[in-house]
Amino acid sequence: MTKEQYDDCWVHADKMRELVDRVLLDNPELFPPDLRDGYAFHGFGRPSQKRDGLRLRKIRPKAGGEAYHIRPSFVMSDMTGTTDELEHPLRLASFGVPYWVLTTIYGHTDMYWHRLVERIGRNRLVGTTVRDPRRLPAHLAADEHHVDGNGAKGYVATTAAAGGLLGIALTEKADDEHLTAAYGAFAAEARGVDPASAPETVNTDGWASTRNAFRAHFATLAVILCFLHGFLKIRDRCRKNRDLHTRVWDVYRAETAEEFRVRMAAFRAWFESGTWPQPVREMAEKLWNRSEEYAVACSYPGCHRTSNAVDRPMNRLTRVMYAGRGLHGHQASSQRRLRGWALLFNFRPFAKRSGEERKHQSRAHRLSEKQYSNNWLENLQISASLMGRQDAPAIR
Repeated sequence: MTKEQYDDCWVHADKMRELVDRVLLDNPELFPPDLRDGYAFHGFGRPSQKRDGLRLRKIRPKAGGEAYHIRPSFVMSDMTGTTDELEHPLRLASFGVPYWVLTTIYGHTDMYWHRLVERIGRNRLVGTTVRDPRRLPAHLAADEHHVDGNGAKGYVATTAAAGGLLGIALTEKADDEHLTAAYGAFAAEARGVDPASAPETVNTDGWASTRNAFRAHFATLAVILCFLHGFLKIRDRCRKNRDLHTRVWDVYRAETAEEFRVRMAAFRAWFESGTWPQPVREMAEKLWNRSEEYAVACSYPGCHRTSNAVDRPMNRLTRVMYAGRGLHGHQASSQRRLRGWALLFNFRPFAKRSGEERKHQSRAHRLSEKQYSNNWLENLQISASLMGRQDAPAIR
């Protein structure tokens, strides 16, 4: 909704009904289920002092019950700015530009930008990014990012798919108990979109607690061991032997489990016929000793066979953490800021390619195949209807 549309129809019940009916028909996922069977307007909220008297409308289900607020999408949920005003500074924030730089260029205060990102992080990450249960990814990748916060070590349990972030949770330790709770936030949000949510695979490194955490939440999930980690351990100990690197990746390119085993056996025979430094030999032995774990990926077409899907977003997170010199404040507020950054990362526009038009505007668009507005920040605001939930508590 634009400011002009707001001025034209917001106080006119007949025009508002026409608008709501159209949006409800085209995008029912943005509304609570009890409004889909009929509704009635129920007055207005208090005028906003921040936005020149802008008021929210109240809407009540026809069957009775508590009312909801209808909010214009061109203004942020906390009324601190419009999407047109904030789309450029928040795009910079998604790249890790420090808040003091945003203050210097765009005004306000450092705390203004700090709180703005934190408020965005109150929305559910999965439900905001993927509104349609049928679009929930079947194949995931997960890993933990090491962070410093208030002088203490911490871990960001990160879940990704198709280049986007679907789970970010801050935890103090990387053991079974803490990671099960951290990844449980993703599992709960995924089931909030689809109660029967059951991803097929998750790609992880060899850390046992990560694998155990996902198996605790999804009993039928297949855990895929990241082949890239195995390759890197060999490459880092023998960087100049290009023939060795090529032969390892030839094994990776196998299309079936049986072909994978044959290629791994051929690689082992070739390797053992040569003379190698002991560190290289140890890593190569680890690679072929885990052949069966790597071969599991061949049974799941479309799965992530390497951890690139989560490593690349975590590289961006590394830059954000460096720019902010780690995390500051309580764990809950730090986690909301991380989640806010993740939503900005998911919804910010892709860089333009020279000479061609991208099919998708953003990672969220690619994941959900849904775009409500050409303004990426307004698209985020609309997608965050009901705070990314399938339902939400009404107002009294």
